[in-house]
Amino acid sequence: MTELTYSERRVATLAALGHSNRAIATRLHITVSTVEQHLTRVYRKLAVAGRSELRGHRAIV
Repeated sequence: MTELTYSERRVATLAALGHSNRAIATRLHITVSTVEQHLTRVYRKLAVAGRSELRGHRAIV
């Protein structure tokens, strides 16, 4: 497994807590597209199907 970057971890943590992509973008002062790109890389690196599988994942805790 490849380690998440700091930015990927921040986005993934907020997504796991239930925040929408728009809310994450606003909070982190990035674009929604950037949030989507981070999440795509996170899902691939962690081999998860989506945000519902992020909650409690050992790489995010």
